[in-house]
Amino acid sequence: MTIRKLIPFFVALALPAFGAERIAIIKADDVTSVNGKWDRFFKVSQDLGVPVSAGIIAVSFEKQDEKYDEWLKKHEATGKIEFWNHGWDHRQWDDAGKKKSEFGGSGYDHQKENLAKAQAAAKEGLGKPFAAFGSGFNAMDSDTAKALNEIPELTLIFCYPGSKPSKELKDKTLLPMTLRGENDGTGKPNFAKFKEEYAKKKDDPTLGVVALQFHPAGFSEQGFTDYAEIVKFLKAEGWTFMLPSEYLKSVKK
Repeated sequence: MTIRKLIPFFVALALPAFGAERIAIIKADDVTSVNGKWDRFFKVSQDLGVPVSAGIIAVSFEKQDEKYDEWLKKHEATGKIEFWNHGWDHRQWDDAGKKKSEFGGSGYDHQKENLAKAQAAAKEGLGKPFAAFGSGFNAMDSDTAKALNEIPELTLIFCYPGSKPSKELKDKTLLPMTLRGENDGTGKPNFAKFKEEYAKKKDDPTLGVVALQFHPAGFSEQGFTDYAEIVKFLKAEGWTFMLPSEYLKSVKK
Protein backbone atom coordinates (compact mmCIF):
# COMPACT_ATOMS: atom_id res chain seq x y z
CA MET A 1 0.00 0.00 0.00
CA THR A 2 1.38 3.46 -0.83
CA ILE A 3 1.87 6.37 1.54
CA ARG A 4 -0.66 8.25 -0.63
CA LYS A 5 -3.32 5.90 0.63
CA LEU A 6 -2.04 5.78 4.19
CA ILE A 7 -1.82 9.46 5.15
CA PRO A 8 -5.27 11.08 5.04
CA PHE A 9 -4.11 14.58 6.03
CA PHE A 10 -2.12 14.79 2.80
CA VAL A 11 -5.27 14.62 0.66
CA ALA A 12 -5.19 17.13 -2.22
CA LEU A 13 -1.45 17.67 -1.78
CA ALA A 14 1.24 16.19 -3.95
CA LEU A 15 2.42 12.87 -2.49
CA PRO A 16 4.93 10.16 -3.29
CA ALA A 17 4.37 6.45 -3.60
CA PHE A 18 7.27 5.24 -1.49
CA GLY A 19 5.67 1.93 -0.50
CA ALA A 20 7.34 0.73 2.68
CA GLU A 21 10.20 3.22 2.54
CA ARG A 22 10.27 5.71 5.38
CA ILE A 23 11.68 9.20 4.96
CA ALA A 24 13.29 11.33 7.68
CA ILE A 25 14.00 15.04 7.25
CA ILE A 26 16.14 16.77 9.87
CA LYS A 27 14.60 20.13 10.79
CA ALA A 28 17.14 22.20 12.70
CA ASP A 29 15.82 25.52 14.04
CA ASP A 30 17.07 29.02 14.78
CA VAL A 31 20.12 29.93 12.70
CA THR A 32 20.96 33.54 13.63
CA SER A 33 24.75 33.91 13.47
CA VAL A 34 28.06 32.21 12.71
CA ASN A 35 28.22 29.70 15.54
CA GLY A 36 30.60 26.90 16.44
CA LYS A 37 27.79 24.64 17.56
CA TRP A 38 26.18 24.91 14.13
CA ASP A 39 29.52 24.06 12.51
CA ARG A 40 29.81 21.04 14.76
CA PHE A 41 26.23 19.98 14.09
CA PHE A 42 26.80 20.13 10.34
CA LYS A 43 30.07 18.20 10.68
CA VAL A 44 28.53 15.51 12.91
CA SER A 45 25.66 15.11 10.45
CA GLN A 46 28.08 14.86 7.53
CA ASP A 47 30.10 12.21 9.36
CA LEU A 48 26.87 10.28 9.97
CA GLY A 49 26.08 10.50 6.27
CA VAL A 50 22.83 12.45 6.61
CA PRO A 51 21.77 15.77 5.06
CA VAL A 52 20.15 18.42 7.24
CA SER A 53 17.87 21.39 6.74
CA ALA A 54 18.24 24.46 8.94
CA GLY A 55 15.80 27.29 9.56
CA ILE A 56 17.12 30.85 9.38
CA ILE A 57 15.46 33.60 11.42
CA ALA A 58 15.73 36.05 8.55
CA VAL A 59 16.23 39.28 10.49
CA SER A 60 19.73 37.88 11.05
CA PHE A 61 20.60 38.82 7.46
CA GLU A 62 20.01 42.42 8.51
CA LYS A 63 21.89 42.15 11.80
CA GLN A 64 24.97 40.24 10.56
CA ASP A 65 27.64 41.23 8.03
CA GLU A 66 28.74 39.66 4.75
CA LYS A 67 30.76 37.00 6.62
CA TYR A 68 27.46 35.53 7.75
CA ASP A 69 26.18 35.27 4.18
CA GLU A 70 29.42 33.62 3.07
CA TRP A 71 29.27 31.18 6.00
CA LEU A 72 25.75 30.15 5.00
CA LYS A 73 26.69 29.80 1.33
CA LYS A 74 29.76 27.72 2.22
CA HIS A 75 27.64 25.20 4.10
CA GLU A 76 24.90 25.09 1.49
CA ALA A 77 27.47 24.57 -1.27
CA THR A 78 28.23 21.13 0.18
CA GLY A 79 24.88 19.95 -1.16
CA LYS A 80 24.16 18.37 2.22
CA ILE A 81 22.68 21.41 3.93
CA GLU A 82 19.57 23.33 2.96
CA PHE A 83 18.29 26.51 4.58
CA TRP A 84 14.62 27.39 5.02
CA ASN A 85 12.39 30.26 6.09
CA HIS A 86 11.96 30.32 9.88
CA GLY A 87 10.13 33.63 9.77
CA TRP A 88 11.45 37.13 10.11
CA ASP A 89 11.91 37.69 13.86
CA HIS A 90 10.57 34.66 15.81
CA ARG A 91 8.82 37.06 18.20
CA GLN A 92 6.29 36.20 20.90
CA TRP A 93 4.48 38.84 22.94
CA ASP A 94 1.57 39.58 25.24
CA ASP A 95 -1.31 41.63 23.87
CA ALA A 96 -3.82 42.61 26.56
CA GLY A 97 -3.29 39.32 28.35
CA LYS A 98 -3.39 37.27 25.17
CA LYS A 99 -0.22 35.53 24.02
CA LYS A 100 0.60 36.14 20.38
CA SER A 101 3.51 35.18 18.17
CA GLU A 102 4.81 35.94 14.71
CA PHE A 103 2.52 33.33 13.16
CA GLY A 104 -0.04 32.87 15.89
CA GLY A 105 -2.80 35.45 16.26
CA SER A 106 -0.74 38.31 14.80
CA GLY A 107 -3.00 38.85 11.78
CA TYR A 108 -2.75 38.26 8.06
CA ASP A 109 -1.02 41.55 7.18
CA HIS A 110 1.70 41.05 9.78
CA GLN A 111 2.34 37.47 8.72
CA LYS A 112 2.35 38.17 4.99
CA GLU A 113 4.76 41.06 5.48
CA ASN A 114 7.15 38.99 7.58
CA LEU A 115 7.11 36.09 5.14
CA ALA A 116 7.81 38.48 2.26
CA LYS A 117 10.66 40.18 4.15
CA ALA A 118 12.23 36.82 4.91
CA GLN A 119 11.99 35.75 1.27
CA ALA A 120 13.54 39.01 0.09
CA ALA A 121 16.37 38.70 2.63
CA ALA A 122 17.15 35.18 1.40
CA LYS A 123 17.27 36.36 -2.20
CA GLU A 124 19.79 39.03 -1.25
CA GLY A 125 21.83 36.99 1.22
CA LEU A 126 21.77 33.54 -0.38
CA GLY A 127 21.04 34.49 -3.96
CA LYS A 128 17.71 32.65 -4.02
CA PRO A 129 14.43 32.59 -2.11
CA PHE A 130 13.61 29.96 0.47
CA ALA A 131 11.57 26.97 -0.74
CA ALA A 132 10.48 25.68 2.68
CA PHE A 133 8.88 27.29 5.72
CA GLY A 134 8.52 26.45 9.38
CA SER A 135 7.09 28.90 11.89
CA GLY A 136 8.55 30.02 15.19
CA PHE A 137 7.14 28.01 18.12
CA ASN A 138 5.46 25.86 15.41
CA ALA A 139 2.50 28.23 15.66
CA MET A 140 0.32 28.47 12.58
CA ASP A 141 -3.23 29.77 12.09
CA SER A 142 -5.60 30.38 9.19
CA ASP A 143 -3.89 33.68 8.39
CA THR A 144 -0.60 31.81 8.03
CA ALA A 145 -2.17 29.40 5.58
CA LYS A 146 -3.70 32.26 3.60
CA ALA A 147 -0.37 34.12 3.43
CA LEU A 148 1.56 30.98 2.46
CA ASN A 149 -0.93 30.21 -0.29
CA GLU A 150 -0.05 33.58 -1.83
CA ILE A 151 3.70 32.83 -1.91
CA PRO A 152 4.24 30.14 -4.56
CA GLU A 153 8.00 30.01 -3.88
CA LEU A 154 7.27 28.36 -0.52
CA THR A 155 6.24 24.88 -1.57
CA LEU A 156 7.26 22.84 1.49
CA ILE A 157 5.74 23.43 4.91
CA PHE A 158 6.87 22.00 8.26
CA CYS A 159 3.79 21.50 10.42
CA TYR A 160 1.92 19.29 12.83
CA PRO A 161 -0.17 16.82 10.80
CA GLY A 162 -3.91 17.15 10.81
CA SER A 163 -4.02 20.72 12.13
CA LYS A 164 -6.74 23.01 10.75
CA PRO A 165 -4.27 25.47 9.15
CA SER A 166 -2.37 22.63 7.44
CA LYS A 167 -5.62 21.51 5.84
CA GLU A 168 -6.14 25.02 4.43
CA LEU A 169 -2.86 24.98 2.50
CA LYS A 170 -3.11 24.64 -1.27
CA ASP A 171 -0.53 23.13 -3.63
CA LYS A 172 1.94 22.67 -0.78
CA THR A 173 3.85 19.59 0.33
CA LEU A 174 3.71 18.97 4.06
CA LEU A 175 6.71 17.94 6.14
CA PRO A 176 4.97 16.46 9.20
CA MET A 177 6.49 16.51 12.67
CA THR A 178 5.10 13.23 13.96
CA LEU A 179 8.10 12.21 16.10
CA ARG A 180 9.87 14.44 18.61
CA GLY A 181 13.58 14.89 18.15
CA GLU A 182 13.93 16.61 21.53
CA ASN A 183 12.05 14.76 24.24
CA ASP A 184 13.50 16.76 27.15
CA GLY A 185 12.70 20.20 25.76
CA THR A 186 14.25 22.73 23.38
CA GLY A 187 17.83 21.81 22.54
CA LYS A 188 17.67 18.62 24.62
CA PRO A 189 17.43 15.39 22.62
CA ASN A 190 17.16 12.22 24.70
CA PHE A 191 17.91 9.01 22.84
CA ALA A 192 16.36 6.69 25.44
CA LYS A 193 13.06 8.61 25.44
CA PHE A 194 13.13 8.85 21.66
CA LYS A 195 13.36 5.06 21.40
CA GLU A 196 10.42 4.69 23.80
CA GLU A 197 8.25 7.02 21.73
CA TYR A 198 9.38 5.38 18.51
CA ALA A 199 8.51 1.91 19.82
CA LYS A 200 4.94 3.09 20.42
CA LYS A 201 4.57 4.60 16.95
CA LYS A 202 6.81 2.56 14.64
CA ASP A 203 4.00 0.34 13.36
CA ASP A 204 1.70 3.29 12.65
CA PRO A 205 1.20 3.20 8.86
CA THR A 206 0.96 7.02 8.75
CA LEU A 207 4.55 7.29 9.98
CA GLY A 208 5.93 7.36 6.46
CA VAL A 209 7.48 10.84 6.31
CA VAL A 210 8.81 12.50 9.47
CA ALA A 211 10.47 15.86 10.12
CA LEU A 212 12.64 15.66 13.24
CA GLN A 213 13.09 18.98 15.02
CA PHE A 214 16.34 19.95 16.77
CA HIS A 215 17.88 23.16 18.14
CA PRO A 216 21.65 22.58 17.76
CA ALA A 217 22.72 25.94 19.20
CA GLY A 218 21.32 24.72 22.50
CA PHE A 219 22.98 21.29 22.48
CA SER A 220 25.15 20.25 25.41
CA GLU A 221 27.87 17.65 24.95
CA GLN A 222 25.27 15.02 25.80
CA GLY A 223 22.91 16.60 23.30
CA PHE A 224 25.32 15.99 20.44
CA THR A 225 25.75 12.40 21.60
CA ASP A 226 22.00 11.79 21.79
CA TYR A 227 21.44 13.42 18.40
CA ALA A 228 24.00 11.11 16.81
CA GLU A 229 22.45 8.07 18.50
CA ILE A 230 18.99 9.00 17.22
CA VAL A 231 20.30 9.30 13.65
CA LYS A 232 22.23 6.02 13.84
CA PHE A 233 19.20 4.27 15.30
CA LEU A 234 16.86 5.43 12.51
CA LYS A 235 19.40 4.48 9.85
CA ALA A 236 19.58 1.00 11.37
CA GLU A 237 15.78 0.90 11.28
CA GLY A 238 15.94 1.48 7.53
CA TRP A 239 14.95 5.14 7.34
CA THR A 240 16.18 7.24 4.41
CA PHE A 241 17.31 10.79 5.22
CA MET A 242 16.51 13.50 2.68
CA LEU A 243 16.68 17.25 2.27
CA PRO A 244 13.28 18.94 1.80
CA SER A 245 14.11 19.63 -1.86
CA GLU A 246 15.03 15.98 -2.44
CA TYR A 247 11.75 14.91 -0.93
CA LEU A 248 9.87 17.35 -3.17
CA LYS A 249 11.56 15.89 -6.26
CA SER A 250 10.47 12.42 -5.17
CA VAL A 251 6.94 13.70 -4.67
CA LYS A 252 6.87 15.18 -8.16
CA LYS A 253 8.01 11.86 -9.65
